[in-house]
Amino acid sequence: MPHAVNQRHAVSAIPKRGQLRQTAIESAEGGVMPIRHEHAKADPKVFYGAKDQDTLVERYDESAGVYDAAMTDDVGWTGHIELAKVVERHVDKRTRICDAGAGTGLLGELLAEAGYRDMSANDLSPGMLEVARRKRIYSHCRVMELGKPLGYANSVFGATTACGVFTPNHAPASSFDELLRITRAGGLILYTLRSDEEPPDFSARQQELVDAGKWELVKAGEPFPSIASEPHIRHRCWVWRVL
Repeated sequence: MPHAVNQRHAVSAIPKRGQLRQTAIESAEGGVMPIRHEHAKADPKVFYGAKDQDTLVERYDESAGVYDAAMTDDVGWTGHIELAKVVERHVDKRTRICDAGAGTGLLGELLAEAGYRDMSANDLSPGMLEVARRKRIYSHCRVMELGKPLGYANSVFGATTACGVFTPNHAPASSFDELLRITRAGGLILYTLRSDEEPPDFSARQQELVDAGKWELVKAGEPFPSIASEPHIRHRCWVWRVL
């Protein structure tokens, strides 16, 4: 079961991008430092370059032990911080949440600190999910693959999140169908989506689901720089209400 989190931690405790540790990202000359050797397995380029799903799972499994440190200290990933802020603005603390593609639980940690207690996680990487399980912030952690049937009953969650998974060579736009199925009517689906290099079919699928009366747009955030070590990379936070 999830552990008790200090109640003093809330939305205001979620760091701003400018508060992230920059010592491993900026050199004395003001340039971007390469990722540290011991964290090289968690370089985003390693994941984006995976040739197939098996390779992607293998690379995430291999990087699981250093992933959090590499992504927050070296790479300067901020997607989980931005999405956590959006979740807190739109989702009641008592809501049952599915953290889809949870990885090591970076988003879940922030939500737990903010007071969310009823969270379940899934991910395609057993290694990443084991790291998330040890944090004791999720009621359940299960290996599942976005884009395929998810092992949940219909309409069991009041909100579903997906952080950092809708990006090149990762979860497909067809993932939306199952996220809609497991989220109750009136519930929210909140996710980050790469905007500088949007993966195939996402815009079209979003609109198809609007036209089909499956969901309605609540909020499309402005693109933000999501990886300090790759300043050209942008993500947006999206919020949809299930109909």
